[in-house]
Amino acid sequence: MKRLRKVFALPKTSDTIAFVVSLCIHLTAALVLAFCLVVSGGEGTSSLLVSLESETNAAPELSAVVIENRSEQVPNPEPIESLVPELETILAAEIAVPEIDQRIGTVGSLKSALASQVKLASASAGAAAPTKSDKSKTGAIFFGTEAYGNRFVFVIDSSGSMRGPRWDALYAELMRAIQALSEDQEFFIISFDSTAHPMFGEPPPQGNFLHPDSKSIARVSNWMRSIQLGHQTLPSGAVGIALALKPDAVFLLSDGEINDNTIRDLRVWNREQDDEGSVKPRVPIHTVLLHSQIGYATLEVIAQENGGIFTPVAARFP
Repeated sequence: MKRLRKVFALPKTSDTIAFVVSLCIHLTAALVLAFCLVVSGGEGTSSLLVSLESETNAAPELSAVVIENRSEQVPNPEPIESLVPELETILAAEIAVPEIDQRIGTVGSLKSALASQVKLASASAGAAAPTKSDKSKTGAIFFGTEAYGNRFVFVIDSSGSMRGPRWDALYAELMRAIQALSEDQEFFIISFDSTAHPMFGEPPPQGNFLHPDSKSIARVSNWMRSIQLGHQTLPSGAVGIALALKPDAVFLLSDGEINDNTIRDLRVWNREQDDEGSVKPRVPIHTVLLHSQIGYATLEVIAQENGGIFTPVAARFP
């Protein structure tokens, strides 16, 4: 007892007896609880935690969370060997295996979702990438004006007033336009002054559309450089030849006043009735006024009456 007093600094009164008794009781309780845990294999953890937490006045909600987390029972997973045949079947191609669907309830819905996404992606890809066979998505651009289709006729002014920078600008833009065509598109060129001049001096049916291959482009370049500019500005005959070729669109370019009946002739040649009886242009005719103000009104009317676009091109000086 003297040693206990010395070690624990106990008083020499009856308090010493009370301390010894309390110590023995707590040690006995601890031994009993330890024995219970060993025998039960840990199943009594929840009850033990409840007792300790109630003694420490822990919050009720905290106690509930601890109990819930500790009392969860995780079932033993099924051996992977038993799923191997079914997994092999899935990898082979068949996803809809009934046994697998029963164990993994999301497989069926996942299949449907994936199928829908694939279908949607395919449709979107098709809409975003039109094929060359879609004529409404192909065209030709001439001095900034775009015409849609696969067959185009360029009707160009070869009168004397086109000499110099105007002819140079026309030549450069015309070569650029035909070189920009795709290999399945076609073109034909007719120049005009006092008369019409089909390219290579070959009117239809001898002359016909060309594809924009290197040989055709070289021939057109040589022909353009050989043209002798003439007199007057009379495009009616050239436009008539262009319409006889049944193109998807016509480009008509000039730099001056048109001195024939092109407007009135087109009201006869380039008209057709639709299924509802309405009269409309048969072929769109786009007009270009090059480096001039003369002839503005005439070319604008031709474009308006024939479903085309009128484009005035101003001269550019260095």
